[in-house]
Amino acid sequence: MKKPLWIILLVLVLAGIAFICYYFIPNLKKQSLLPTGPELAEIQKRGKLIIGTEAFYPPMEYFDENGNIVGIDIEIGKRIAQTLGVEAEFRHIPWQELFDKLLNKEVDILISAITILPEREEIMAFSKPYFNAGQVIVTTKDKANIIKGVEDLDNKKIGAQAQTTSEEEALKISTNVISYADYKEAKKDLLEGKIDAIIIDYPAAIGMTSQTKELTIVGKPFTQEFYGIALRKEDQALLEAINQILSEMQRKGELDEIISQWIK
Repeated sequence: MKKPLWIILLVLVLAGIAFICYYFIPNLKKQSLLPTGPELAEIQKRGKLIIGTEAFYPPMEYFDENGNIVGIDIEIGKRIAQTLGVEAEFRHIPWQELFDKLLNKEVDILISAITILPEREEIMAFSKPYFNAGQVIVTTKDKANIIKGVEDLDNKKIGAQAQTTSEEEALKISTNVISYADYKEAKKDLLEGKIDAIIIDYPAAIGMTSQTKELTIVGKPFTQEFYGIALRKEDQALLEAINQILSEMQRKGELDEIISQWIK
């Protein structure tokens, strides 16, 4: 027996209402709980969150074989943009130019394995920490029996990226430190024997050694460092929103889930 047309229509209407309630109302509620401010209004009007990053730092951020920027920081940036109701646009910027691009308002935020430091907090605002990373030593496998820890690096040639905490730690260890614009050149020199070791953040060391079988991490992390998302100091509403989003991601286990996908 055929059902009356009005019953079919009622079922369809109710199904449509249920769909809207399930998918749209939670997002609207989530966005309504976020703070408001001129910078957030501008981002939402634009329809995208512009994120600066230096994509030479796997597994945090790097170019995949198709030329797309991927990594832990990229996934976090996408989740933040999604919660704000906009798209994420990532711009690859050399490390030495990152902070200036932010302060000159060419990007909205920076997500690029940036360690929270007092001197950086003088010129920028930082989100709550989202990742704990320490410095480690990377060397070639044939030198791993000679270089086993920090104490073995005295008078050795050490490579590190310029203007980073890795460089600062390297300078504490040796007077023979070579600074690089990025770790691509440092890795090349290490493989060619021009330097003895590299000081680098632990997650980036994992990325480097997993891509190059001749290299290995020796010892354990010898510092504790925390990454944060960098913003302009005046963008307090955006900072509050990002902190809320990060807290919610931590509460739900989403941060751990993202990290475990990229660091085995």
